[in-house]
Amino acid sequence: MLKKLSHIILSVLLLVSTVGVVVSKHYCSGSFVSASVFHEAESCCGDSDCCHNEDSFYQVKDDFSAPAVLATPILAELDILSHDLFADLILESPATENSSFRFTDSPPPPTIQKVLSLKQVYLL
Repeated sequence: MLKKLSHIILSVLLLVSTVGVVVSKHYCSGSFVSASVFHEAESCCGDSDCCHNEDSFYQVKDDFSAPAVLATPILAELDILSHDLFADLILESPATENSSFRFTDSPPPPTIQKVLSLKQVYLL
């Protein structure tokens, strides 16, 4: 749940920062009175000359688009049908008589003696 919420917050933050935010501030007699986002701040004085508004636009200037062409580097080339790969296997000398092979006398695996069909249920 926390992961989904963090993804939603980050996507909204990215959307707002790339679209841009307009912040409007209202000052009356040089002191800050109110602020508003996306629309003009409310005036407290009407048409008198003591009030003024300041508008600021904030936007990220970075480009988040991916490059159009992605190059994948070639890591290794292997010629499978090359005769050099199999040369060592073919040209090896046959086994000499000094080499000894060990064979162990291991018994065959046990056979199943239980009748498994007695444990099954047949539906008719």
